[in-house]
Amino acid sequence: MTAPTLTDAQATGLARGITGSRPAVAAIHDEIAARVSPDLDDFKTVALGLQDPVQAFAAVIRAASAADPPWHGILMAELAALGMIDLPAAITGAEAAGGSLSVLPENFGAAGVAAQDFVTAMAPALGMADLLAAFNLSARRLCHVRVLDAAQDKVVSQGTGFLIGLHTVLTCWHVVAPLLERATGNMLEGSFARLSCTFERLGAADGRTHPVQENWLVGFSPAPRQPGDPQPQAFSPDGTFLDYCAIRLRGAPGRERGFYDLAAFGGLDHKDDNFFVFQHPAGVPQRAGFARNTRLDDHDPNHLRHEVWTASGSSGGLCLNNRLQPVAMHRAAARVRNAQGQVTQHYNLAVLLKSIHAARPDLGDPRLGDPQGLNDRLWRLADGSRAVVGRLSSQSTLRQMALRPDPAILVVQGPKESGKSFSTALLRDSLPIETRIIIELSATELPARALDLARMILARAGMPAARIDAALAAPGNLTTAAATVAGIFNAMKRVLLEMARADPTQARTLWLVIDELDVARLPGIGARMLLDRIYSDEELRAVLRVVLIGLKDTLTGVGSNLIGFDTLPDPAKIDAGDVESCLDGLTVGVGKVPDVGQSRRHARLVIGAAEVLAEEAGRRSRLALLSGYLSRVYMKALEEW
Repeated sequence: MTAPTLTDAQATGLARGITGSRPAVAAIHDEIAARVSPDLDDFKTVALGLQDPVQAFAAVIRAASAADPPWHGILMAELAALGMIDLPAAITGAEAAGGSLSVLPENFGAAGVAAQDFVTAMAPALGMADLLAAFNLSARRLCHVRVLDAAQDKVVSQGTGFLIGLHTVLTCWHVVAPLLERATGNMLEGSFARLSCTFERLGAADGRTHPVQENWLVGFSPAPRQPGDPQPQAFSPDGTFLDYCAIRLRGAPGRERGFYDLAAFGGLDHKDDNFFVFQHPAGVPQRAGFARNTRLDDHDPNHLRHEVWTASGSSGGLCLNNRLQPVAMHRAAARVRNAQGQVTQHYNLAVLLKSIHAARPDLGDPRLGDPQGLNDRLWRLADGSRAVVGRLSSQSTLRQMALRPDPAILVVQGPKESGKSFSTALLRDSLPIETRIIIELSATELPARALDLARMILARAGMPAARIDAALAAPGNLTTAAATVAGIFNAMKRVLLEMARADPTQARTLWLVIDELDVARLPGIGARMLLDRIYSDEELRAVLRVVLIGLKDTLTGVGSNLIGFDTLPDPAKIDAGDVESCLDGLTVGVGKVPDVGQSRRHARLVIGAAEVLAEEAGRRSRLALLSGYLSRVYMKALEEW
């Protein structure tokens, strides 16, 4: 254990600061729990029988603090980043119950960063929500890069890296130089087995390690040869010497964690700006250093000089400006000596991301990160409960919708037990949590009145009850039904737009998902009028996508160009090719290479096993049985292989 378990009183103090709704907090809790460990209980299990939200929140916070390692700090930071907790009030309430708390990431001096420290010591001009959001994003996207010796039992080089694409990590060239031929830049034979990237090393000794692909090298530019270095200058593909290297990972961690777009780099305005460096100095868990007086280097316009404390292992660290935008990558310390060999000046160098982007604008391109197309899709849910068989078209459409409203509305259709409802889980795992808010409804629970439906939508979006009451109070004074619905819609739309644009560092897309439309019809005229307005409003369409699961009716008042269809096949006719592709993806995802014909043979075996299980299980879906078998039984065999 890295810290004592919270007391009931401390957990309750933190819980009282939570402003998000119970369903929204439960969704955040379960997603983080799935990332931390597949063995952790979900929100419903931990809070079973607790009707009061504060008691339920306190129970899950205390359980998270009792885990090994404890992860309640990650939960608090995530809730703060999403605007679902008044963190200073929560910490004050918890500390009033006895003892001090450290629930946020540590600073570069290894001291706990309390809410007050951000204001008085770090950045008076920065908003708390913005700073917490930036810390949360960087913590998820930062990794510890390690290079082992040929025997794979000793670390010969280590540094920091961060995600710049779905499959791609950026770090310094000199970190991975032991794996490259200096004269040609080619990868050494078998070097992929010696290289790894470990994410989420906050307060724990380890994290989630992603192996690299066998052909792991995306692109690089070597460091310039230093005076006195007996080795010749390393080969540079384009003649630049920026000391960067892009690494190709197995899987697509950028889907879950998000990534920094090198084209969206920021700049520094003046010497008084804070300059943040997120790093793994000496390979320890993440540290966040900051300083001022950062400026362009006197000798090389591709570099910044900065005064942030760093150490060996910080190379490749992510550098943010005062607006919390990525601006550079830390690469080295520089020492200026006089004629007598004495050090007269000491400073740090960071290479500008705009220079790296200018040299290689395609580094984060998913086609480079996943040339064979085996890593750019989900093969298994993050919680390990289900494998994903087929559904390539569904994933592609959802990701396309996340980028632009084309289509703005997706209608999912298919026979019974074809996995239509599974679309929500697919959506949740296909997009990084900080980029979306999922509003999940069922047609069986929709109220008839527009006002009640608006309340339900805002509550499922995570809006506190008091704010919902305030937002929807005025429309109740209107007289006609049409005017009332219009007033309710405008008030709800205003709140939804604010939620989507609340975080200046990361805009979020709202997803309204209505399931079981093939089980229950939409309710009366008030709620239906409100939904029609949601579907057709052009301003709301910029931040809102709609997924209608099982809809058979024709949507009126909505252009056909805005509607897309995802028609699922008969679940009784499982496609062997889809199962084979899933097996290939699962095998590659655990860092193994399937033998020729292996997945084809295994696909026939698991389909046969699913048929036998379906006969014995009676009415259970054959597709669901197959998916669960692959995720639990087959994956266990793969991991032990």
